[in-house]
Amino acid sequence: MTATPARRALNAAVHAAAKANGLDDDAYRDMLEVQTGKRSAKDCTDAQLRQVLDHLNGVGRAPAPANAARSPHAKLARALWISLHNLGEVSDPRESALRQFVQRQHGVTDLRFVRADQAAPVIEGLRAWATRAGVRWADFDKLEPAFKGRRAVLAAQWRILDAAGAAPAHDMAAHAYGLIRVASLHFCTTAQLDKLLTDLGARVRSLKER
Repeated sequence: MTATPARRALNAAVHAAAKANGLDDDAYRDMLEVQTGKRSAKDCTDAQLRQVLDHLNGVGRAPAPANAARSPHAKLARALWISLHNLGEVSDPRESALRQFVQRQHGVTDLRFVRADQAAPVIEGLRAWATRAGVRWADFDKLEPAFKGRRAVLAAQWRILDAAGAAPAHDMAAHAYGLIRVASLHFCTTAQLDKLLTDLGARVRSLKER
């Protein structure tokens, strides 16, 4: 692409946003490929670079609401709630729905104002629910924390779809390659795993709504 002043400025903005998000070169190129199908910014159109910049700046994401709890146990509860949504167990993934659930089931009025020990029953309850939905947490205990939960939920989603004859490919690796162009889940970034989780989540929910 022609390196006009506007394009140079756009390219610089993308790299600055990637650095601000803590992406190293490999993670940056993986993200770029997921968003545009290209592994180098020089091969992207201006529109694709703007798309990447929006992604890095959080435009179009569904971030935690401003009043959401920020503590580690609250973030874990939120992640488990989203996992249950992706398993077709929860219809409403919003923070407000999680808040209503924990108040109704555990008497916790707001995760912003509880200690870790008070939140423990909430975490245990959500994990047990996911286990009943088919998640085998122990299968991925050797992975890093950021990956093991995602991989466990992905595996459960695939088992659900496969058992119903609704798997989108002959195996997970083939589907991952078709969706995000990564040959093995071992090489996926968390963003790529999240894209797979969202895709399979929509399929699982559609299956359970039939």
